[in-house]
Amino acid sequence: TADIRPGDVILRFTGPRIGLAEAVAKGSLHCNPLQIADACYIDLDEPGVLVNHSCDPNAGIVDDVVLVALRPIRRGEEVRCDYSASMADGTWELDCRCGASACRGVVRDFEFLLPAVRSRYLGLGVVQGFIAAKARRRVTKGLTGISHQIRRR
Repeated sequence: TADIRPGDVILRFTGPRIGLAEAVAKGSLHCNPLQIADACYIDLDEPGVLVNHSCDPNAGIVDDVVLVALRPIRRGEEVRCDYSASMADGTWELDCRCGASACRGVVRDFEFLLPAVRSRYLGLGVVQGFIAAKARRRVTKGLTGISHQIRRR
């Protein structure tokens, strides 16, 4: 109903917490719960459940449950986030028809994003905390391996 500036809070996701089995049992609605930890989800209430996906999002999730604008969003423009920045359970994917010029054609877990997209989202702070922590551990582990190889030479 109003213009939104970059960084503005759009909404806080709310709803009861459910486990992986309950999320998977939703079948085609498995995209509705928001993953906030390994095997832990929020079964989203409105209006959060109405936020759609885009491979070129205008919003992102910070602090696991807060949706913020990534760029100016004009009054009447649909608010969209990239579901892949909040997914890491290996159980769900969706054919994408978001219409973005950079559409990936499929929405899958964070690990399947191109490295540049992962880096961008991590830099913006719009990756769920548990996923960002795993990504940092992978980088640290990789750097440790590289420094070990250099010392051996």
